[in-house]
Amino acid sequence: MYKWVDEKGNTYFSDQVPPKHSQLRRETLSKQGRVVEITDKAKTRSEEALDHLLAALKQAQEKVINQQMYHDKALRVTYNKLEDLQNSYNAKLQELETEQKLTISNLKRLDNQLETQHRQAATHERNGEKIPQQLLNEIKVTEKESQLTYVKISQHIEKKNKVVEQFNSDIARYKQLTQSAEQQRMAKQKEEIRAANELGVYVCENDADCEKAWKIAGDFISKHSTSSNSTQPEIDSSKLIMGRTPDTDNDLSLAISKIDLGDRKQKLFLDIRCRDSSIGVELCASKKVQDIRVAFKRYLETSLAD
Repeated sequence: MYKWVDEKGNTYFSDQVPPKHSQLRRETLSKQGRVVEITDKAKTRSEEALDHLLAALKQAQEKVINQQMYHDKALRVTYNKLEDLQNSYNAKLQELETEQKLTISNLKRLDNQLETQHRQAATHERNGEKIPQQLLNEIKVTEKESQLTYVKISQHIEKKNKVVEQFNSDIARYKQLTQSAEQQRMAKQKEEIRAANELGVYVCENDADCEKAWKIAGDFISKHSTSSNSTQPEIDSSKLIMGRTPDTDNDLSLAISKIDLGDRKQKLFLDIRCRDSSIGVELCASKKVQDIRVAFKRYLETSLAD
């Protein structure tokens, strides 16, 4: 026996499901009337597309989490104590500084060489002589080497900054991983709050809280989406609100998805899209976009408190 409810709310019991109701959700009942199987309502193409999109967002998030776990494991295996990590950092920094000093020394040598060559050329001109072609060629070579050395110094500085940033991050993370259980719990909570702000994530306290936050999130999208055709979202469902595709390099399109965490818990995840261009990519990596992500959770919390 089957049980189902049509679009008008009418309930049916029958041993056969008519074709016009075959796409509806139905329950298979035993002889005692217990539910033994549930067949979900057939999904439309748009619903299937929405499920695929939500799955992709969740997969991307899982990838970030797995990368962090892998990096954490590598830190614990590579370094027995914090001092080892700091010594490694100091050694790497010393190596980079030595390379930079050598490059700067080479630049000074080239500058002196170029100055000597220019003096030689000036002497020929003062004597009314034509500057030898070989000397002109040497000046060009020295100038080119000098320019390349300037570029190399800039690259050294950039590389050094990245190493400093990475090691500072690793040292802070290593301290978290080696703290006491209570300290780890507090640090994890603090890290989750920071990550939630940076990623644009709001964790609902309950279903009622999530329903209110979802409506407010729609206002947030309308306020910060900048596409000229952003007055109406491209998708507006119970699990995804997505602004329309960016028209220009300076446009932002926001999307809010509702993700189930299990145990009747949900979170709202903010995604920001830019145009698929070099300027668009740069825009999505900018402080402006990061500020919008940080503002999302704060906006919801403030609005819910009012």
